[in-house]
Amino acid sequence: MTIGGSSVAGPLRIPRITPLGVYIAAVVTVAAPVLVLSLTALLLHPTEFGVDRLVIIFLVLGIIVGELISIEVVLEDSRSYLMTLSTTFIVALIFAAPPGLVILAQSIPLVIDDLKQGRHWSRPVFNLAQYVLAVAAGRWIFCLLAGQAFFVPESFDRDDVAPAIVASGVYFLVNNGLVVLVVALASRRFDPAGLWGDVRQNVTTWGPMVAMAPICLAVTNFSLWLVPLVLMPVIAVHQISKLALEHRRSAEHDALTGLPNRAFFLQKLDHELAEEPPDRAVIGVMFIDLDHFKEINDTLGHEAGDALICDIGRRLRSAVDDDVTVARLGGDEFAVLTRLSPLEPLPQAVALAERLSGTLDEPVSVAGIRLEVRASVGIALAPQHAHGSADLLAKADIAMYLAKGNGGGVAVYDPTKDENTTERLLLLTQLHDALARDQLTVYYQPKCDVRSGRVVGAEALVRWRHPSRGLLGADQFIPLAESTELITQLTLVVLEQAVAQARVWLDQGRRLGVAVNLSVRHLADVRLPEQVDALLRRHRVPPALLTLEVTENTVMTDPHRAVAVLAMLRAAGVRIAIDDYGTGYSSLAYLKRLSVDELKIDRSFIIGMTSDDNDQIIVRSTIDLGHNLGLQVVAEGVEDAASWRHLQVLGCDVIQGFTVQAPLAADEFDTWITAWEANGRLDAIGDLATVRPVELEVLRPIVARQEKPA
Repeated sequence: MTIGGSSVAGPLRIPRITPLGVYIAAVVTVAAPVLVLSLTALLLHPTEFGVDRLVIIFLVLGIIVGELISIEVVLEDSRSYLMTLSTTFIVALIFAAPPGLVILAQSIPLVIDDLKQGRHWSRPVFNLAQYVLAVAAGRWIFCLLAGQAFFVPESFDRDDVAPAIVASGVYFLVNNGLVVLVVALASRRFDPAGLWGDVRQNVTTWGPMVAMAPICLAVTNFSLWLVPLVLMPVIAVHQISKLALEHRRSAEHDALTGLPNRAFFLQKLDHELAEEPPDRAVIGVMFIDLDHFKEINDTLGHEAGDALICDIGRRLRSAVDDDVTVARLGGDEFAVLTRLSPLEPLPQAVALAERLSGTLDEPVSVAGIRLEVRASVGIALAPQHAHGSADLLAKADIAMYLAKGNGGGVAVYDPTKDENTTERLLLLTQLHDALARDQLTVYYQPKCDVRSGRVVGAEALVRWRHPSRGLLGADQFIPLAESTELITQLTLVVLEQAVAQARVWLDQGRRLGVAVNLSVRHLADVRLPEQVDALLRRHRVPPALLTLEVTENTVMTDPHRAVAVLAMLRAAGVRIAIDDYGTGYSSLAYLKRLSVDELKIDRSFIIGMTSDDNDQIIVRSTIDLGHNLGLQVVAEGVEDAASWRHLQVLGCDVIQGFTVQAPLAADEFDTWITAWEANGRLDAIGDLATVRPVELEVLRPIVARQEKPA
């Protein structure tokens, strides 16, 4: 609807005999004689005004200029109307000019605009009748209370302000009431709660504009020099409404693409599901995910990735009609909402999905490079596949993964193929709850000095005490968390517990370092150094006792930002370790640039070291490389005493693995380390001097080959 007064925004295509047709005919029939009498009276008494002519001119100019300045007001269900600055001047004119002049001043601009836009004839006809009745009702109440004639205005003084305020309220109720009824009849649904919500919002937005009218007339009639005092609150209401709209739009739209965001999409979907009964329409949701976007983003950088997302958003939006909603859910994920015919909804949905996918056929030019971009599209329908908005979007997500598994393209939700994906979504939901209910706990695996066997620290490994599935290892939920923003929250939980445990060990007289793994998302977050520093200060833990572990692949995801974040952390005194070294694809150049203190050799090389010469050469080379760069070298996955002895010979610094101890809960770790120190575990392993000659004979040829000049 539009409010300049209020008016119907859409075409009213009137069937011959329907409640809507009867209602519009009745409104027009009642308004017609009032319009004729008002215009006749204006012709007979064209100069009869209740105030100075300059005031009349000011009010008419206010209407004309005010019609050019409008602000969109969005209702709770995302419908909207236009509020204009003309409203105050229109209502004020009711009490100072003949009704015919008020009707002409209010209706002519909007009716001309309707005709110019080519809108259906029913709209300007109904709007004109609506304005006539609203003006007549307001004028009649004012005349009744002020004792004035209806068609010929008399003077307006301070005693007329109170009747004018009451009449303004009547004008407001009639104008909005007529629109509310026609909208309800046009949509064939009557929702008292929704209508009451519309009325409440109209009162808070349009109501002040109407209430200002009597004051506007009284002030300007007293002196035109006071006009700025009238305009200031009117403009203030307009600016406040404009700011509120901008705030709402920023909260509901994606900043990068300008498309609706996830929150708006789900709200719109809720509204569509509640509004359309199954026999009238089917609601279709499509989940779109770009294929191989991560590789493009990692290779060309975030700016290129953002440019690509913007281009894709424009293509998707241009491929659909205005009544189809296209939203960006986040990252490289988009969603589409559309109404489908109940006769053949699935073919329509597939055709639309293929058209959307087809918009990507033309290569995208990003950073001077032409890229071939493809997408996987999943389709879910309501009520066939789901009834709720979140469930329907989840089913479309499942269908998208089916399409991706088939090599891309379009796939429709199939309940027989979503068992594993449904379990994944359920586990993700439960992980949300686990973080809120403190179900995550940290286990600690000791790290020992290779030569002395002394415990020098521990790696913090997260576990989930699942209420029904028992204790879950990190491999059962960390990959899931890493696909969402949950991994950031989860890592902060682990950091909090690990640093707090380091404080406990300090209080026990043990200076044990603690190591925590970082995810890709966290390593790219420039706020991380500040968060870590605050955590260490809160628990009074020296920064050198915290080691943050990152993998080579994690660093290479966004090397420039990773290098900067790691440099800030190391400058603060935190130790940095490269985990799983040897399994990634980083170059020695990046290793040289990184601010790190420690290399952790991947367990895959350690496990095969005693039986595979190549693995042993890799281990020795890595140890030498680390030492030459001034780094401490840690071997993880040490499963037996023989591997420990080999690492002693090769010069490794620290070991970690089951030959020492599997991960333990904090209280169990304290019990274990007390026993380890008391039982002299070193005697069972032995140092380099106790390595049997046969073992040295095995190692010497390998060492010699590595030391032989090229």
